[in-house]
Amino acid sequence: MKFILTIDTEADNQWDHGRDLTTENIQYVPRFQEFCEKYKVKPTYLVTSEICEDDFAKEIFTDYVLAERIEIGAHLHSWTTPPFQEKDGYRKNDKNHSFANELPEDLLIEKVKILTNQIESSFGVRPQSFRSGRYGFNKQVAKILADNQYLVDSSVTPFIDWSEHIGLPEGKGGPDFLYHSAYPYRYIFNDNSLLELPVTILPTEFPLNMDDKLARYYFRNVDHNVLFKVLRRLYLKHQPLWLRPNLWMNLDLFTDIINEAERRHLPYIVMMFHSSELMPGCSIYWINNADVEKLYGLLDSLFSTLLTRNIESVTLTEAAKNHKQ
Repeated sequence: MKFILTIDTEADNQWDHGRDLTTENIQYVPRFQEFCEKYKVKPTYLVTSEICEDDFAKEIFTDYVLAERIEIGAHLHSWTTPPFQEKDGYRKNDKNHSFANELPEDLLIEKVKILTNQIESSFGVRPQSFRSGRYGFNKQVAKILADNQYLVDSSVTPFIDWSEHIGLPEGKGGPDFLYHSAYPYRYIFNDNSLLELPVTILPTEFPLNMDDKLARYYFRNVDHNVLFKVLRRLYLKHQPLWLRPNLWMNLDLFTDIINEAERRHLPYIVMMFHSSELMPGCSIYWINNADVEKLYGLLDSLFSTLLTRNIESVTLTEAAKNHKQ
């Protein structure tokens, strides 16, 4: 089993919809990169359009790429990647953060092409890995990526349903990944293909981890069933468990998800979080300096565990190139 660290590298506090785009959080990346290298972790930074325009980002990421210390991939925020249209949900930095899977195909094709070219121009490398903003992904997005020579996507969040989350006004909302596999799988097209490496999200508590059908039934109905609500409050609070740092996360929970991934024989575990989380007060998760130090403490405990267990770090594209279906 290999470990893949992915960072959604984007503007400051994207949870404040419609605010002016700033990229101050990139100033906090060098400390994080040095920290990763201490533990032999090679991150995949998935960057948005606004990061391609940041001079400091251009400088550091170009250096990191040339030294083969990182991978640069693409992170499509449809509300910050041109072209835009003068209507609700389609404007630049619109207060409505649309899902890519809601966009007309011709517009999505142009946005993917432009973001790909921006990354190549800014950092000197053509991206081969991708994550869609707000996990907005479906087979149509996969086809467009494959047509643009992408090798791998990591937008799928198994056991999670985003369909009630609003994107475009009167749109379809987000994708439903409740029944998607936690294992790698491939989208096959006539002339090409795309490997999916889902974010690692798993049920880790008994009995949910023993039966995926039961787990999915529980997750589908937990908000509408009194007994399930009680079980969640008393016993199944953090289910399904994401491989990502949160304020309530600890080494025991990290160990639970690693153990569950090994029990299932997953070939990769994929962690995600946002570059804005490295900066105090720049996200909804880590409000002050003490919080960010806790983030580093959590990562220290996880990365130390990975070293102890001989779980090697690879990038998304490295994994895709070496994956045997």
